[in-house]
Amino acid sequence: MRVDPIVNDSWALVTPDAADIDELMHWLPDARSVDRWGGPRFRYPFTPETFRDDCRIDDILSFCLRRPDGAMAAFGQVYDRHDRAHLARLITHPKMRGQGIGKRLVATLVGAAQQLCGHAECSLFVYRDNEPAYRCYLSSGFELQKYPPDAPMKDECYFMTRAVD
Repeated sequence: MRVDPIVNDSWALVTPDAADIDELMHWLPDARSVDRWGGPRFRYPFTPETFRDDCRIDDILSFCLRRPDGAMAAFGQVYDRHDRAHLARLITHPKMRGQGIGKRLVATLVGAAQQLCGHAECSLFVYRDNEPAYRCYLSSGFELQKYPPDAPMKDECYFMTRAVD
């Protein structure tokens, strides 16, 4: 799915192209990183074809966050889940972590989700032991909620939501 770029302070949220997906694959060097990012059903080792299939690139709104110099800084997806815009597969470039890019990605995706999906609320899952991501989501306005009964991994993940501004 292609979406027009969303630009904020010279940072752009754009639909990824094939080169972006190739770069993204290099951000995930091992089975653990793939599981933490893509979930337990994401295949590893992956091929370009299985990666695209497991990401559901052609079915889910997928975005790259580009810095003002054009470099890809982060990636994330948005889809409808239980009348919310659900954020998924959020990742920051490994060499750019700890610089606030995750928070920028989340804020931009929340804005895009409201525009594109029309929901008043966003949701996401985060592994309980992923402290940097958990802190990022808290500082982005997400709050812990009761875990959905139909969602897997309730002993491993938190479920968080926030209203769309």
